[in-house]
Amino acid sequence: MQPESQRIASLLTATTQRRFPPKTRGHVLQVALLLFNQRGFAAVTTASIAEEAGVLEGTLWYHFNSKKDLLIAHMALLREAFAEANTQSHDADPEAVVRGVFDAYDVIWDFRYLLRDDFRHALPGEVELLQALQLLNDELDDWAEERVAHADAHELLTLPRGEAAGIAEIILLIGRYWLDFSEGKYPDTDHAELRKRGLGHIFTVLKPYLSPEAAEVVRRKLS
Repeated sequence: MQPESQRIASLLTATTQRRFPPKTRGHVLQVALLLFNQRGFAAVTTASIAEEAGVLEGTLWYHFNSKKDLLIAHMALLREAFAEANTQSHDADPEAVVRGVFDAYDVIWDFRYLLRDDFRHALPGEVELLQALQLLNDELDDWAEERVAHADAHELLTLPRGEAAGIAEIILLIGRYWLDFSEGKYPDTDHAELRKRGLGHIFTVLKPYLSPEAAEVVRRKLS
């Protein structure tokens, strides 16, 4: 890796970095993810990905015919990582529930351009791919609502009737946009600290409704 790539790689969690094979294809895929997160999918060219990855553009095309193929590969990785982060999603133990939320948001932030960007102008005519991206976003929306409902059902949260969907929307907004907002507002703050602050904001929203046991688990994890 070039020094700049090493700097950018620090913006991904170690768990996500391990998903990229150490060979050229994995390296290109990781660099593309980082650049799409930082600049937006539409603004990044294959030439800039190749330059950042330290490979010829022809080498990039050998592995990926277009940016679309990179995006499709990222979608598959996101699904895989998100499924792994939710292996204990039906557990009633406060530790498992809170850990699952922390792990899931690390995945969301690592692949955030997929949930943040508007691809309609960047992918004209790609109806099936746009539908797949919308489905992915809908699944994340459903996940947030399910997590809130699950915690409520097991008395880790006590929610007023009818508020679950609104609370889920707020914590999803933090997931989609917090890192981009905070990187601009706090440019000198360590990336890991920004993630921690984002999680703190999520649980600030939930705090009035958390059971004492769940609140203690969150406090330990954030301290």
